[in-house]
Amino acid sequence: MDLQCYRAQDESTFNVGIWEGANPLTSSLSLLSMQLVFIILLTQFLFFILKPIKQPRIVAEILAGIILGPSFLGSNKTFKKFFYPARGEQVLETISTLGVMFFIFVIGVKSDLRVMFHAGKKAPIIGIIGLIVCVAVVMPSCMSNMMSLEPDVLKVPMFMASLSVSLSINSVLVIVPILSDLNLLNSELGRIALSGSMTNDFVGWTMLSIIIVSEASAVSSQTAIWAALSILALVLFILLVVRPFGLWVVEKTPQGKPVEEGYVFVFLLLLLLVIFYTDIIGANSFTGALVLGLVVPDGPPLGSALTEKIEIITKGLIVPLYYTVAGSKINLWHLTIAKLPSIIFLGVLGKMVGILLPSLYYKIPFLDALALSLFMVSKGIVEVMTYNFWMSIKLIDRNTYSILIVSVMLVPAICIPIASTLYDPSRCYAVYKRRTIQHLKDDAELRILACVHDQSHVPGMLNLLEASYPTIQSPICVYLLQLVELVGRLIPIFIPHKIDRSMADGTTGFEADPIINAFLLHEQSNQGVLSVAPFTTISPYASMHDEVCRLAVDKRVSLILLHFHQRTDIAGHIRANNGLRTMNKKVISGAPCSVAILIDRQATDTTSVTNEFMHEVVVLFFGGCDDREALAYGERMARHPGINLTVIRFLPSRGIKDDQAERKLDNQSLDEIKAVGLRTRKVRYMEELVGDMENIVQVIRSLDRDSYDLVMVGMRHTWNAVMANDSLSDWSECPELGVVGDFLATAEFDSMFSILIMKQQDQGGMLALAGYSAQVHGEDLPTH
Repeated sequence: MDLQCYRAQDESTFNVGIWEGANPLTSSLSLLSMQLVFIILLTQFLFFILKPIKQPRIVAEILAGIILGPSFLGSNKTFKKFFYPARGEQVLETISTLGVMFFIFVIGVKSDLRVMFHAGKKAPIIGIIGLIVCVAVVMPSCMSNMMSLEPDVLKVPMFMASLSVSLSINSVLVIVPILSDLNLLNSELGRIALSGSMTNDFVGWTMLSIIIVSEASAVSSQTAIWAALSILALVLFILLVVRPFGLWVVEKTPQGKPVEEGYVFVFLLLLLLVIFYTDIIGANSFTGALVLGLVVPDGPPLGSALTEKIEIITKGLIVPLYYTVAGSKINLWHLTIAKLPSIIFLGVLGKMVGILLPSLYYKIPFLDALALSLFMVSKGIVEVMTYNFWMSIKLIDRNTYSILIVSVMLVPAICIPIASTLYDPSRCYAVYKRRTIQHLKDDAELRILACVHDQSHVPGMLNLLEASYPTIQSPICVYLLQLVELVGRLIPIFIPHKIDRSMADGTTGFEADPIINAFLLHEQSNQGVLSVAPFTTISPYASMHDEVCRLAVDKRVSLILLHFHQRTDIAGHIRANNGLRTMNKKVISGAPCSVAILIDRQATDTTSVTNEFMHEVVVLFFGGCDDREALAYGERMARHPGINLTVIRFLPSRGIKDDQAERKLDNQSLDEIKAVGLRTRKVRYMEELVGDMENIVQVIRSLDRDSYDLVMVGMRHTWNAVMANDSLSDWSECPELGVVGDFLATAEFDSMFSILIMKQQDQGGMLALAGYSAQVHGEDLPTH
């Protein structure tokens, strides 16, 4: 045991100040503040360096502790006396441990155990088999090396059993931050990893509880009984008192209103009470915090309120501090290596095999299955807390603890970069057939994925669907996807709404959601020619595009409709949703079909569904595949008896050469629209000769005089000679919209007509498999 002494009179909470000759670091507060600043800056610096090679945060944070510890800087007596004196170690450890309890509580609040029971069979079976195979590999290895295991292990049988299960568990608390940092929470592999980890977590911790009770019974049967009864009393209190109280708070809070501060305060007191209770009965305090969090209703209003109050400081400050304190206990130069590293390696290998084999059985591609196994062997907060608990109960000593913590750092440091390189979620979105409006047959069903973020998006989207003119010969199927940011929850949720269309009075059964109801009313007014299938995704903006693209692939849609990320509030101010913009940009770059961004100038916070309709539509045609897609959509709108279409073609002036191949394709599309105009007298064709962007801007500004309701334009014009010779794109606020789209979207372009900016499906993004039989028959190949 290390004995450390310091003079109590040298320590105080506050300092009288350096101007009176005092040493500022004799104050506990000054010392703690300096340590926190230094630790956070060091961890952020290391993470900044390691991020390009896709290292998770835990690697930088434990590495920071090793650097500050006796392995490096801590070996210097001057540094240790100044920065890391003995009297400050206990303060740091106590604060970090208490803060992590709050963090674990928040993780429990954000978790939804129902996901484990609604995940289907594949993911839970993969998680359970991974655990069983790993235990089967590690346990015999431990038994055969029982006597020659680490020399400082005090209770060898209990340690072997606990280590076998600990190496086999892949906790969802570890998987979520890793997948979140890589923006893979909504990916197909991410969903399997999350669901499998939850099942693995539940089974693994049940096994650990059995081991603890068995150990207690080996000492005394009476001790085991009291231990079991004390844990049961805690569980009953949480289930029978805390859970009903949480549900009562949710029911008492008016919809859309925040939870009262007093209730939040009560739950924080309950958390401290549970931590105190679990500590005095000898259980792991983090388990009590997690169980308490699990019974609190997730999401708004209660779950999101607790998350908002606690998460920022714990995630940004306390968790890095906890990892750093754990790493600072390691002295790499004094490690005594025995059998433990080889057993840890066997555990990692056994878990990988246990996850890889069932994944291949379920026909997951080999590279994806290998990436899944690498993700699920990663270590994190659960392992660090477990190993700290083992050392606190004298199950292990400093040497074994150091080896285990180093393994927590090395396993994700090796596995995560390999896994993120192997897995490309966009592979799931590859399609083998043109899914565009231009290439859609006249008598085919038009499938549209309409993404709506809030009620202000509804009127413009419904008007656009009405202008798309569904008919018996060419019906429209709308897949409505509500986009809800993940707040107060840990795991993304995808909800397919089941609508009862067989009610006795012949009407459609409505849901409580006003957005879904608005689209169902539109379906009723277009009965027989338009159908609506509503879905909701609750996920982070950074990975929401995965949900959009996967639904587009599954439903074989031809067009994804997105809303612009800016809108005008009731006071006339521009409000921007940068998370929505991030999602839009990712969908644009990886969509398996055509994409359109709708800029609705009429959309405000108070917008409601009206009977306004788009009568005058204009297509700005510069040439290229995106403009041809906009032209094809405009041609479909021109079939509507209430819509007139104007096509303005911008031709380069003399002396500017353009792409002849593109010019030929453009002429073919324009000849078709001219033929429609001759038949229906509803299409007007115009040409404008332009030599630079200034000429183009003048023409666009003149559109207001003709009272257009909708302006359509392609997104990309990189081949266009006029665009290529102009530097306007260097000043774009939203370059993802293209030069013309960005100009139309700017606040300086003050016009009341709506704008639709279109991008046609990329041919380069489709997988060309020549000779594949499904292509011969015009069928889509399987994408999963």
